[in-house]
Amino acid sequence: MSRRLFPLIPITWLAACSSTPPAAEVPPPKPSASATASAPAPLPTATTTAVATSVPSVEPEAPPPPPSKWAACEAAPMGMVCIPGGSAVIGSNNHESREKPEHTVEVSTFYLDKFEVTNAQYEPCEKAGVCPTRILPDKTFLAADQPAVPITWYGAEAYCKWAGKRLPTEAEWEKAARGADNRTYPWGNEAATCERAQTEGCAPGTTKPVGSLPVGPYGLFEMAGNGYEWTNDWASSCYSGCQESCGANCSGEDPWGPCGGAPVCKGKKEHVLKGGSWRWAANEARGSWRRFEAPNTGAHRLSARCASSSANLSTWPPLALSDPPASPGDPDAPAQEHLTRFKDVVEDTDILKIPSCDKPGGSTHTCRDPISYVTTNEPDLHLWEPYVRNLGGGYVGIGADQNYSLIASAKSRFVWLFDYDPMVVKLHHMLRAVILASPTAKEFVEAFAPGNTQKTKEAIAANAVPEEKDAALRVLQQTRELLYADYTKRQGVKDSARKSYDWLANPESYRYIRLLYQQGRILPLKGNLLTDKIMPSIAKSARSLNVPVKIFYTSNADDQWKLLPQFRTNVLGLPFDERSVWLRTVYPRDKQRTKVLPWDYVVHAGLDAQRKIKHEGWDWVWYFNKDAKRVGPDNLLAVGLPAKTPREPAPSK
Repeated sequence: MSRRLFPLIPITWLAACSSTPPAAEVPPPKPSASATASAPAPLPTATTTAVATSVPSVEPEAPPPPPSKWAACEAAPMGMVCIPGGSAVIGSNNHESREKPEHTVEVSTFYLDKFEVTNAQYEPCEKAGVCPTRILPDKTFLAADQPAVPITWYGAEAYCKWAGKRLPTEAEWEKAARGADNRTYPWGNEAATCERAQTEGCAPGTTKPVGSLPVGPYGLFEMAGNGYEWTNDWASSCYSGCQESCGANCSGEDPWGPCGGAPVCKGKKEHVLKGGSWRWAANEARGSWRRFEAPNTGAHRLSARCASSSANLSTWPPLALSDPPASPGDPDAPAQEHLTRFKDVVEDTDILKIPSCDKPGGSTHTCRDPISYVTTNEPDLHLWEPYVRNLGGGYVGIGADQNYSLIASAKSRFVWLFDYDPMVVKLHHMLRAVILASPTAKEFVEAFAPGNTQKTKEAIAANAVPEEKDAALRVLQQTRELLYADYTKRQGVKDSARKSYDWLANPESYRYIRLLYQQGRILPLKGNLLTDKIMPSIAKSARSLNVPVKIFYTSNADDQWKLLPQFRTNVLGLPFDERSVWLRTVYPRDKQRTKVLPWDYVVHAGLDAQRKIKHEGWDWVWYFNKDAKRVGPDNLLAVGLPAKTPREPAPSK
């Protein structure tokens, strides 16, 4: 893990947040209009045919089900169809080199728009200032139910995000177009005709209203001809066997193309279009054909169709706001069996061997910041409160007592706190002892007052874990003055949002943290985000308890280094469910904003993060901001949060 010192704060002990941005940059996310604009227009109608000793009772919530190969299709979001997970034949050996070689991949269950995005759907996104304004073609392309053209790749991506969806990958698109039987065209292997696809030479020499042509696999329309459809994939000369081939990124399970479809891909300047168009020859309507265009290309033959990995789209507001969970109340004292499973983790004692970096205020994956961060300089953590409230479940986090406010808001049940800085781990052991000795937050804060040092030492000696007692006493001596100033300020905060959120200003939050410590449900640990010890063993412990990890908090540690393979593995191993969130602070890449708002506060859906992080091209956590919505305050970003979504009616029997 790593930390950076905000340069305007002249104190020695700070929380884990960086003020130095990594060198690479991408454009910042769209403004908050992307989250609050009205929903897309309706789709047109087609014109063609007490804790017991048994593990499951540890928590009242249902744990995530055992992992299965493919998720079952749910009722699809309105205007979409479900494409069941399974194998798909991609490419062709019988046509152009860019289509070669034919190969089989596996594609997870996903959802795809029945129709191309229409003018009626795209125009509100333009008016909201989210989608780029098109240079409109003549009126023969502009009927409400015709596909929206011309759309650039940037416009397609912006629209799909605004609609709570995303662009499909090339593999997803081709699986949907070719069906389960590897057909050449959506209708089969027969050549394209004007009755089957709107291609070059077909009357009226423009696009047709969506749903005009025969339905294809899975209930999809116009997967051949009409408008060329953007995919998320960067272009490659071929799949394999040529220079600049896609290689492993286009094979295996859920291929996302070069660089895993990440927003930055060195040397890549074009994206893949599929399906042919009204302007181009009929043979380009085959499912395997690949056209490449620059993302700012906006000809009147380019359109879009959106996808989603989940039946709950990421529209606004998310479930956390529209359907918040009820309070789970206080937990009962856990059975000894469950405490044993909870504590069955492997501490990373190698953190004691991590060398200090040469300069304070910075760290990398190979050295530790020489400054220890025992208070937080993330002043707006309360922005996350509505998104974590009453989540329950497991909590995994790094850093100092800023974790406690999140834990109390979430009513977390089992808490694993770790850090690569031994001082921070010792701090938690010291805080535990003082909390246990202090019935109220006021008494806790006053324990750090100058006149109470001896009494507090006695409390630590009486309540500390025996092997941590001496270290806890040293930490008190080293940090007492700073902690007292910080805690006193926070306890007296006047702002109502901060007052109700901070565990030191809200008596109920303090009581809950003390209860968890009394029940042995908070476990401070030595650990490193980047090794194969602490995080895999926490994941194993959570699974043994049937407890989903609802919150994963990394402060800004992971904003300091490229996402290394072991860290990816660690994140993928966490048992997330649909409401799980990964909380992080990142340095804004728009330097003009940093004078006022030093950090962006990101709340990222855990499952969305896992889908992306398994692809190597997603090299930095701030790449995830590509799909972010700025919501509420300008420094709060939401990524992939599921929302309550209207569904297609069940088919009649």
